[in-house]
Amino acid sequence: MDKYISIKRTKMIDEAALGHKPRGMLLSIMIFLLVYIIANAIRSVIISVPTAIYVIGKTNYMDLFRSFVGGEISANDFAEGMQTIISSFPSWLYLISFLATSTMALAAIIYCKVIEKRKLSSMGIRKKGAVPEYLVGLLIGLVMFSLSFLIAWACKSITLSFDPSAVSPIIILYFVAFVIAGFSEELLMRGYFMVSLARDYSAAVAVLVSSVAFSLLHAGNAGVGILSLINTFLFGAFLAIYVFKRGDLWGACAIHTMWNFAQGNIFGANVSGVKLLPSIFRTEATADRVIANGGSYGLEGGVAVTIVLLVAIGIALVMKTKETELSVTETVIE
Repeated sequence: MDKYISIKRTKMIDEAALGHKPRGMLLSIMIFLLVYIIANAIRSVIISVPTAIYVIGKTNYMDLFRSFVGGEISANDFAEGMQTIISSFPSWLYLISFLATSTMALAAIIYCKVIEKRKLSSMGIRKKGAVPEYLVGLLIGLVMFSLSFLIAWACKSITLSFDPSAVSPIIILYFVAFVIAGFSEELLMRGYFMVSLARDYSAAVAVLVSSVAFSLLHAGNAGVGILSLINTFLFGAFLAIYVFKRGDLWGACAIHTMWNFAQGNIFGANVSGVKLLPSIFRTEATADRVIANGGSYGLEGGVAVTIVLLVAIGIALVMKTKETELSVTETVIE
């Protein structure tokens, strides 16, 4: 069994390495951060316009703003008031936010194509087998989150309710938005950054560094804590290993998409700190069992998800790498 517990180099790494001169780890990280900062700045501009229109049109915001300018309330009171307004954002604003993550994909593609002269296939975007890989990924994502939910429910840390009147067709739009968001984040984190690292270092190093970066990029989310960052790292590590095992990005994109969609729009739990998305069911967290349910961050901040992700990583590590995608420099052990 031990001979199969490895992360092998795949063809997309070979393709990314064509004409590439090795660079230091620090330089690779700095370039990635620059690409991310540019993409996120554009995303922020896209989001800020409709957000500003919505917020300024709210009477309670104008009252809050006047009180702050007039010195009637402190900066802390103003910040708390703003947080209350933000927590009541309508669904269409969240949709815009998720759709705007497409800037991550565009930034990664432009950098890789224009600067590094890489093909899309070197980022894991392959035509052959894309549909079955994606469908299997959707199933895996649904099963993984459902198991996390069942563990949290068995620990009596959450309750589930159903209100037919709360179910909205907008859920379909959220699925589309999560497809775009899942694809964009995976293309940036795994298709671009992880593969770039794997050209110059071992696959294990690429998995570790890209997963740490993935976790840290979620550090500013509402309700974030140590366990939620650990779980985000584990989720990133699982997806990274899965990409290496399958030799493309489609499965990871689908897992990421369905994990978020199931969490927010099927079970109605918080998604990495984002609250109250339109959903089929509604999950309520028990206040005194935050260690299991993750509190305001959502189940991703609890040990139920930790358990599932550790098992998923173990399974991914013993999976055989897809032989058709193995690097020509690798020897398959039978």
